[in-house]
Amino acid sequence: MLERIKKLLGLKSVPEEVTPLYKGARNEKEALFLLREARRRDEGRRRRAIQDLELLDKIESQLINQGKKEGSENKKRIIAKKIKEVRWKAKDINHKIDNIYNKRIKVFNEHIQSLETLIDIEDVTLPDERAIENLAIKAKEKLDELDKVTELSDGISKATESTAIDDEEKEILAEFEEEADLEIAREELNTDAPIRKEEKAKEKKKKEPEQEIE
Repeated sequence: MLERIKKLLGLKSVPEEVTPLYKGARNEKEALFLLREARRRDEGRRRRAIQDLELLDKIESQLINQGKKEGSENKKRIIAKKIKEVRWKAKDINHKIDNIYNKRIKVFNEHIQSLETLIDIEDVTLPDERAIENLAIKAKEKLDELDKVTELSDGISKATESTAIDDEEKEILAEFEEEADLEIAREELNTDAPIRKEEKAKEKKKKEPEQEIE
């Protein structure tokens, strides 16, 4: 079927993203079904990945706030390790979105559109329910051959106390200090504002000329 598809579409080669799907199809109709199922599955994965990124962003913000308020240096380091792990997970998810899901969905769309121009959908007899189930299973198996995408773990693993600290954790700890300094500066500005206002009022009063008493 792969060679037939290449001939029909006028292609010298077929991207690796769709090769297993074409090899698993018996005809153009099955190939189109497998492509659509593959696209649907990756679109679902991409949606979940984006949701995971939003969750990780909230977790990171909470941990940073916790680190700013924490007084114990040892606990700060534990929090820094957790933040590092969160950022690594976010980086890994972004990589999957950009280099796996987006890339494959684009290829699927191109081949789906090409096949749709070759097949008159209205004249093709749709497979029965059992056949559709078998095709869905086949699509899943073929997609699993492309990659073994791991789902985001339910929680961040508990960071262990360690005497060693790497550069990334040092940078995170520095972020805690910078944020804490900013908070102190803001508080001082808010506290000093009424005092400065009162001092300016006194200075202004001193500069006002005294009225002559007749």
